[in-house]
Parts: sequence; structure tokens; C-alpha cells
Amino acid sequence: MTNRNRSRVIFWILLVGALIRIHALGQDVRFHPDEALFSTFARHAALNGDWLLHGSLDKPPLALYANALSMTAFAARVENTILTFDARTGELAARLPSTFAHILLIAAVYVLARRLYADRRLANWAALLVACSPVAVAFSATAFTDGLMLLCMTLALVSLSRSRGDRAWLWSGVWLALAFGSKQQGLFYLPLVIALGWALGGLTLKRLLLLAAPILVGVTLLFVWDAARAQETSLWTLAQINNTPEDPLTAEMLLPRLGAWLEFGRLLLGTPTILLLAATVLAIISRTLRAPRDRATVIDALLAIYALAYLAAHVLLNFNVYDRYILPLLPVLALLGVRGGMWLWRWLSRLLPPQELSLISAALVLVFLVGGWNAAEGRVNVGGDGGNGRRGIYTGIDELAEYLNGKPLGAILYDRWLGWELGYYLGEWTDKRKVYYPTSELLVAGALAQPDPAPRYFVAPVDQPIAAWLSALEGAGFTVTRDYTSARFVVYELIPPSLR
Repeated sequence: MTNRNRSRVIFWILLVGALIRIHALGQDVRFHPDEALFSTFARHAALNGDWLLHGSLDKPPLALYANALSMTAFAARVENTILTFDARTGELAARLPSTFAHILLIAAVYVLARRLYADRRLANWAALLVACSPVAVAFSATAFTDGLMLLCMTLALVSLSRSRGDRAWLWSGVWLALAFGSKQQGLFYLPLVIALGWALGGLTLKRLLLLAAPILVGVTLLFVWDAARAQETSLWTLAQINNTPEDPLTAEMLLPRLGAWLEFGRLLLGTPTILLLAATVLAIISRTLRAPRDRATVIDALLAIYALAYLAAHVLLNFNVYDRYILPLLPVLALLGVRGGMWLWRWLSRLLPPQELSLISAALVLVFLVGGWNAAEGRVNVGGDGGNGRRGIYTGIDELAEYLNGKPLGAILYDRWLGWELGYYLGEWTDKRKVYYPTSELLVAGALAQPDPAPRYFVAPVDQPIAAWLSALEGAGFTVTRDYTSARFVVYELIPPSLR
């Protein structure tokens, strides 16, 4: 293959990866609860100018700013002198930054692989794995903050691999600071950056200071930004509360947690994941025995140690078991997987003729493409709509919101379960009052104490245990009438005893 043809390969990989992600973006899928949360803050900024993102926010602002700017550019319009947009257009706009970040991630992994291993063929395969990764595709067309974070984390490695000079460390720190500005987990690559920096050019105090300087500046700016918001609970406190499970970690929970993380990991590279990682283990052992001081061998070992440490930390420490938390391992396992695959390929080339090897290569490409396409179609159990077994549970919430918005001015909506999702789809300028009570007893007490004669409605998913809530309301003298039913949601009109 000529150099020109080799250069064309990455172009086609990028094109395929982009088309798969655009196809995922075109799916008719409602927001995950966290997507609705982040998009609500972004919408406040885009339509209300609330760039300090006031409210109960536990994430840094960079990714939310990207979503808000996308909403401003691609969704916002003036209607009756008011800046607004409909929920569906807002979905698309909020998901665009993550989609583009995941497309750029393919190119970033390609460059990283070429610089670390000086092998164009390896880089092409690594880029293909990322382009077709079911987890990456599933999260590409979402409004989560992880896409921009992962791109910045990977660019931190790319910057460090660019040269052995001191400036590379400074730029790596800049990208890590930007990753942290998108999501706090962006600093999870800091140990890997330091380890690879040591392997590529050595550690000095100056280089560590150059790496740390932009990170410290970024963290300081975030503290200043959070203080300027003047909220009752800080960003950092909410992050600690929301990302620490209520139940303490016990020994009995370790195996199920490990199983969950291994399942997420299996979907990182698709169907051949187990084969590739098994070959990687054998390849690292073989290379370590044969050439332990070779640069590529050292890089393999560092990547493997990081992957194992990352997995162990998420199993042994009390992190939430969220599918998107596996994403930082994607660039690492893509590189390791290709290295293992190429080691296995050299063994096969001794046993099989070139024609059969070409067929195997074509079959692998097809398997990767099918895995990516299935993820784009929503056929994997990760991502926004399907994450952690949540397949399609909010389908129809936009029709529900439209129905509720048609109710009289100031109508009261008692909402125990739908939270940010319903709030987003009701819209920025809804005139309905959404009220939350965590228990049926508090709902009854609050509803009885409400003097406003405005119409009242109890909103719930059909699969929730609402019978006890309805019984409590009827027992308190409310007239309860079913007002709306769909495949997933139900609405009851409530008439208090004082108005009967």
C-alpha cells in the first residue's frame, strides 16, 4: 500500500465514524434524567443569559457552556418578542457538542497511536476501534458532559507525546485543566500523563511544575466562578453528595460491581473485546520477556497498569456504577487491544496464507462496523436512553408535557418521579407550577394546605407504585379522576375537598 493510500485510510475511518455518530444523533430518543438536568442549565444560559448557571449544579461549566452556545446557534429563535425554542430542537442542539467531540476523539486517538508507537497501521486500527466502539457511539449523541471531557483528556496525552520538550508538559496541563472544567473526573488522567511523560522523556521538577500550573489556574478559576454564583450549596459539596452512593460498600457488593464494570468494558471495543484483551495480556508478557526496556513495551505496561488501577478503583471504592464512567478507558484499551491484536496477527501469519488473513481482516472490520451501527440504532444497553437498563422509559414525555402545558394558567403539577425530565420538556417559559413531595403523606398535607383554587394534577410513570398515593389522596377527601393515559405516563386530576 502506497503512502497516499495509507493516508486515505484514516480519512475513510473518520468519515465512517462521523456517519455512525450522525445516525445516532438522528434517533428519536428523549433525554436521560442527567441529560435533562444539564440541558436545563444550558437552556437557562442560552435563553435567560444565566451564564453563572444558578441552581443545584454539581458539574463545572465548560461542557454546559458548549451546550448553551449550541442551543443559541442552532435552536434559539424569537417568538412573540421572546427568545425560545421547542424541546425537540433543544435536544438536537444540546447533543451536537458531544457528537463533534466524539468525532474529534477518533482523530486524537489516531495521532496518539502514531506518536506513541510510530506505526501507521496500528494507528488506523486504533482509530477504527474508537470509531465503532459501541460505548463511544452510544454516548456520542447525548448531552452528557463526558464527551468533551474525554476529548480533552486524550489531547493531554497527545500533547505530551508530541515532543520531548518542556512545552509539551505545559500544553498537557492546559488540556487536563479543560477536561476538569468539563467534568471533575477529567483529572483521572493525571497519573497516566505523568507516567507516560516519564517513559517518553523523563521527569524533572520543571516539567511537573509546567504540568501543574495550568491545572492549578483552572481549579482556582472554578472556585472563583462557584463563589460568584453565591448558591446555598457549593458545586463541590453537591458533587461529593451526588457521586457518593448512600449505601456503604460491603464485601458482598464487590463481585456484582466487578461484573457490571466488566460488562461495560466488554462493550468498549465490541464483540472482539475479550479476544483482543486476552491477546494483549499474552503480548505484554512476551514483549516484557523479550525486550523489557523497549519503549513500546514500557508504554504497553504503563497503559495496562493504568487500566487495571482504574478498574480496581471503581470496584473497590464507593463510586456510582454508571456506564459512562467506563469511557476514560476507551483510548487506553483501544491502543492495548490493537497492540494485542497485531501480536496475535503475526502468529496467525505464520499459519495462514495471505488470502485467509485478508478475509479475517475484512470480517473484523465488518464486526466492528456492525457493532457501531447497532449502538447508533440504540441496540446496546448503555448510553443515554439505554444506560443501566433504562431503554426508552421516557418515550412520550414530550407529548405528556405538551398536554400539561395545555392546562389552565398556573395549574399545579404534583410530580414525584419525573423531575428534571418533565421540567425540561415543559419548557423554559411554562406557566405551570411543578411541586415535588417525596412521600404521599407530605403530598396530602401540602395539597390540603394549598389555598390556591387552581387546577391540580398528579403526574406519574405508569410503572411506579402510585396506588398508595392515590389511596392517600382519596382518604383525605380529594376527588381523583384519571385525566391522561399513555404507554408510559398517567395524569390524575385532583379536586380538593374544599372545592367539591
